[in-house]
Amino acid sequence: MSPPFLKGSLFWLALVLQVGLVGLVPARKALTLATGSPIYLQIAPLDPYDPLRGRYVALSYTVAQLSTLEKLPGWSPELAKPGILYLCLAPPAGDPAQPWQAIAISRDRPRELRPGEVVLQGWFDGRQLRFGIEEFFIPEALGDDLEPEIRRNPETLRAEVKVDPWGQAALVGLWAGKRRY
Repeated sequence: MSPPFLKGSLFWLALVLQVGLVGLVPARKALTLATGSPIYLQIAPLDPYDPLRGRYVALSYTVAQLSTLEKLPGWSPELAKPGILYLCLAPPAGDPAQPWQAIAISRDRPRELRPGEVVLQGWFDGRQLRFGIEEFFIPEALGDDLEPEIRRNPETLRAEVKVDPWGQAALVGLWAGKRRY
């Protein structure tokens, strides 16, 4: 028979561990938002509506499409298999709020980058690279403003993303022209 204080201690230890595990998921995104470097990616949106979750924009990134990845230094047929890939990005010349350019792809995380470059870690599914930032939820009222903007100027759409030193991404905002959503 175990002492009563041990039973109580085990209960609290189990509770703390469970709460800690649940807290890790949002903590990872919070760390990326707090420590990440801002970059901008060109997007090609869809505008679905989910009655349970509300209005959101499904995002597809130009730099993540197979047709773009195949042209990058480092691409090989071996990379076409599903798995984790690392995409190197460089800031645009001039305005850093313009879409960043993909400059290399690899299966292994690059060890050395030039100043200003970042690495995004993603899961390649055989067609595109997914970064975990493919959905952007918007309030209903903003959606009514955003939808006409998407139709008028699709080429001006870009995502504001923060990337931490480990290549994890967090979506910060959506830009249409000069307006941030």
